[in-house]
Amino acid sequence: MGRCKITVLRTLYIKDLAESYPPYEKGPCTMLKEGDVFYTTGPHGIDMPEGFCPPAWQSIAAFAHVLASGGWVYNRDEVHIASCPDGVRPVIFKMEGIDG
Repeated sequence: MGRCKITVLRTLYIKDLAESYPPYEKGPCTMLKEGDVFYTTGPHGIDMPEGFCPPAWQSIAAFAHVLASGGWVYNRDEVHIASCPDGVRPVIFKMEGIDG
């Protein structure tokens, strides 16, 4: 069974939305940083990585499961770009299936 490598590509902050729909912290996500790399864990390689954001994981877990098992998302290739659900401070991820 494989695992999924998750790399943080971008952490964004959409200031006008944050100002229009308070309360939001100022600036991008403070939990995840650009360049951070995480690997799924567990006996089947599909558990949430330690230190990962739980709401973000809920959004991308199904993709991680597919990639960790050797599948393709949307029948394209082994790499998938996904994001967390925060519409004001979104985080963009690159997801790749890897062996072991």
